[in-house]
Amino acid sequence: MFERVDFQGNTLVWDYQIKSVNDFKGYYHWHQCGEILYVHEGQGIVVLNNHTYPIRKGMLFFFQPFQLHHVYAEVPDTPYERNIFYVEPIVMDRYLEAFPHRRAFFSRLWKGRNQQQVFDLSLSMNQLDWIYEGYDQSRSRVGGEWEESVLFLLQLLNVLDQHTDGEQERQPHLVELRQLRHAERMMHWIEEHYIDEIRLDHMADVIHLSKSYASRIFQQETGSSITDYVTARRLKQAYLLLETTTLSVEEVGRRAGFPNGSYFIQLFRKSAGTTPLQYRQHFERSSRH
Repeated sequence: MFERVDFQGNTLVWDYQIKSVNDFKGYYHWHQCGEILYVHEGQGIVVLNNHTYPIRKGMLFFFQPFQLHHVYAEVPDTPYERNIFYVEPIVMDRYLEAFPHRRAFFSRLWKGRNQQQVFDLSLSMNQLDWIYEGYDQSRSRVGGEWEESVLFLLQLLNVLDQHTDGEQERQPHLVELRQLRHAERMMHWIEEHYIDEIRLDHMADVIHLSKSYASRIFQQETGSSITDYVTARRLKQAYLLLETTTLSVEEVGRRAGFPNGSYFIQLFRKSAGTTPLQYRQHFERSSRH
């Protein structure tokens, strides 16, 4: 579901040393800004770009604006400790004008179509911990929040840039060569058919699984149901259409996979806290400023 991050005038929204020891199932969601997740401890999976990646110590994930993702940590088996911060890429891009190489790398991170977004930084954790701790201690300085934030991001980009030097040629997506998980095969099928009526028995038949097993294995491999995933994917398309077209609300719902207009408005209001029309009007006002 859509989760708007309120910056309240800050350069970054900062969550440091978050630790979960109770149930942490997560759900499919996205933000209007970039999100950087750095894992300090834990195990589980992250679903991104219709693929699953492991949660483990030293992993860093960059989620692009409006990019659907799901974080599913296996808690309480293992405590889940992480650092998260959010950044408005367009704002930060202006701050990086004096650093053309880092600015170009950051630009690829937040809007590149095939850009690496998952990093195994387990061998650089001491350096990363020093960078994160230093920023956490310095960000409260009066009048210096934006400067400290830019310095922090430059240091982090430097680590990521060094890590990707030649890495994409050796490991294009930092994923071991393997067969796709069943859930990944289903997500790829859904990506091609989410606008149409989704029949679980038909999808299961196409990928040669039983209906009950397909439902069960998707839940096991992603931590979420097929229904929740399809709904989140359709809503994401609805947000995009509301922002980029002048189609009627009913037509937006239909093209996103919701043929029932009232049901679409109900789901959208639950996700965004406002109606589709109000969301479009708010977006248009915001984009003019």
